[in-house]
Amino acid sequence: ILGMVCVASALIYNSLAGMESLYDLWEFYLPYLYSCISLMGCLLLLLCTPVGLSRMFTVMGQLLVKPTILEDLDEQIYIVTLQEEALKRRVNDQYALELELDGGEIGRA
Repeated sequence: ILGMVCVASALIYNSLAGMESLYDLWEFYLPYLYSCISLMGCLLLLLCTPVGLSRMFTVMGQLLVKPTILEDLDEQIYIVTLQEEALKRRVNDQYALELELDGGEIGRA
């Protein structure tokens, strides 16, 4: 606003002081104002970029599903082996329980 007032006064009053103030405005005030605005923009960019990137990767990591190609196959094989052993134990325990209930005789009718 100060810059617009100085320009308007220099154009309305065609005096030497008005032209000198317009020159001072053009020579000193505008580059300083531009530098201050650029500095604020750079500081805002430096502050917001890491925060925005970390937030973006956090949200995308929650939304995306891990591809099946990148899964650990050794871990999958280990899980299947554990499940197989658990089923074998369950079947053996069930068979042993039936033997105890039958009194040890297998072919009893």
